[in-house]
Amino acid sequence: MRLLRIVRHPLILLTAAVCAVVVPLHGSPALPVAALGELTGLLAGLLALQLGLLAGALITGARVHQVVIGVGTRVVDWTTPRRVVVLRALPLLLSVSVGPGKSPARLRMWGAALSSAVLGVAATATAVVLACTARNGFGTAVAVGCAATVGYALVPRKTAGSTSTGWLLLHLLRLTGVRARQLDAAPLVTSTVDAIQDGDIEHAVDLAARIADEYPTLRTATAARVLVLQAQGRYAEALLLAMTLAGDHEQTPQEAAVAFAALAGLAYATVEAGQLEPELGLGTAAQALENAETLGYPTHKLNGSRALRELLLGNADKAVTLARLSADSSDDRLGRADDLATLARAHMAAGNNPAARAALREAEAIVPWWPRVAVTRSRLDLA
Repeated sequence: MRLLRIVRHPLILLTAAVCAVVVPLHGSPALPVAALGELTGLLAGLLALQLGLLAGALITGARVHQVVIGVGTRVVDWTTPRRVVVLRALPLLLSVSVGPGKSPARLRMWGAALSSAVLGVAATATAVVLACTARNGFGTAVAVGCAATVGYALVPRKTAGSTSTGWLLLHLLRLTGVRARQLDAAPLVTSTVDAIQDGDIEHAVDLAARIADEYPTLRTATAARVLVLQAQGRYAEALLLAMTLAGDHEQTPQEAAVAFAALAGLAYATVEAGQLEPELGLGTAAQALENAETLGYPTHKLNGSRALRELLLGNADKAVTLARLSADSSDDRLGRADDLATLARAHMAAGNNPAARAALREAEAIVPWWPRVAVTRSRLDLA
């Protein structure tokens, strides 16, 4: 089964497609340069799709949550409470995250997806024309790589970690029932999250009360209420709400994966805050982590929860490693600050207070009022 998954990996299939096209047209000696062409086409296709999504969001008024340029170590961060903008060490990729904002949310997001598809297809057409002109292995591989990348993005697909352009185009405007109501509730939910990001807890609490009245059973609305409770340090109450999300029998596997991942981190935080017995909380969190992984939640996004688990178990060195990995890879403001708070506490547990202060300064530069950050500061000041 594992071998089958490897063979069916998109990159393996793309390489096979490039070989199948390049060898008959240009011969096997062209394969080395074709490998470079494949990579170029892959990157060009991804860039076109993401640029199209960004342009479409700006045109339609969809909410741009995140723009990450490159991979690797964080170099420059222009993040604000409303938007994450990051430049990383190797500027080879562009990652854009778009979500519902102003009404009509679905139509705006669909327009952004359409723009992504149009620019992706245009890039593919350009690559094909250039390949026909160049008539060499590199150009052919670029065209195949770009076409395959864009084609894969246009296949309707929704996982715990991502939603394809094709899925948005095919399904977004056709959503009905609960899924449609979640998007219709997006403006109020977004306003609540924005208030939290701004540190305006009082306003967020008022909005959360409105959400509870107007959308008492919607998942996205409940998730926003969980965030408000976390921002107040009321972890036990937040955990109870999060458990209702994870226990929803009508949720999709993708929704369940996200719910279990959130539940795991929240359970560990509740134990750490002394609001839940360790025996119960650690068991709940461990099961939630396992469920999230089984349902396809990206493993690297669970490093923050694993770091907190190791800290609670007394494994400070492991906690330091995992917390740093999570903080370096995370582009979510609150999540990154939380990881840095874990890192600071792990350094304290290891007896390295100077390193703890350095990590805490990073966290305070992001959201100094976040409960775990503020409590860590008070503990360090007493150390």
